[in-house]
Amino acid sequence: MDPEAGAAALEEDLPRVLRMLGASMEELGWTRPNKLTLLIPLSGVYQGHTDDYTLRLGFHAYRAWPPSAQFVNPQTQSYSYPQDQHFVPQLTSGECRTHAEYCHGTKRIQLICCSATLEFYEVKHNVNPEHLWSDTDNFWTTVNAIKRAMGSFYQGRFPKHGQ
Repeated sequence: MDPEAGAAALEEDLPRVLRMLGASMEELGWTRPNKLTLLIPLSGVYQGHTDDYTLRLGFHAYRAWPPSAQFVNPQTQSYSYPQDQHFVPQLTSGECRTHAEYCHGTKRIQLICCSATLEFYEVKHNVNPEHLWSDTDNFWTTVNAIKRAMGSFYQGRFPKHGQ
């Protein structure tokens, strides 16, 4: 992992993605709390109700690897299981599935099970060669994969802790 290279790659890719989208960070509601983090608002509609989420991307291993991706509490910008599990959308597509709690060795983590997220590779998930992260991908690959799942395979929120 090379955080300085990741920050430099984000500096390079962010303007390109914004130009492609034809919008500014402010217009999209994106924020960058530090040089290695990007917060992106996403929404899902389930049973006629819209739920809002905050996706946090981390760039400490970027561009060699996809960004780290996690849904977070919008107030704290972090995730702590089980109290924050209701800030995670239930996604069930073949391309992108979410786990509010995933056992990885001795740790319990949130996992966005998608080959465009760093955690997918950290847990050594099986992946077909055509889905491997490549040097032509950028963080928009990650956001777009999650957005597609939010659009078609969203099943509501994980329940609040204790419910």
